Amino acid sequence: MDTIDYTELESRFHCACQDVIGELSIQYKTNYHGTGKLETFFSLIQSEFERVVEIFSHSNNLAEDREAMRRIQAIAKEHAKKCVDDYGRVR
Repeated sequence: MDTIDYTELESRFHCACQDVIGELSIQYKTNYHGTGKLETFFSLIQSEFERVVEIFSHSNNLAEDREAMRRIQAIAKEHAKKCVDDYGRVR
């Protein structure tokens, strides 16, 4: 079994999260900006980051690697929190 390069894995996952952030920005501008649906948008943020963790872990066969899963979940949580904080200030 090959040893996983966690630094490279984290870098690729950060890129995946940036893609999610870009998509969320488009969603916000087209569906949520100024509509008073901020709480709904926050739920969307959470579900999108949960989805990217699931897709990334599945496509990289990480389900059995606790350390990899811990790392990508921590990164997703960090990005989701930043999004909620940033969009919470937009109001």
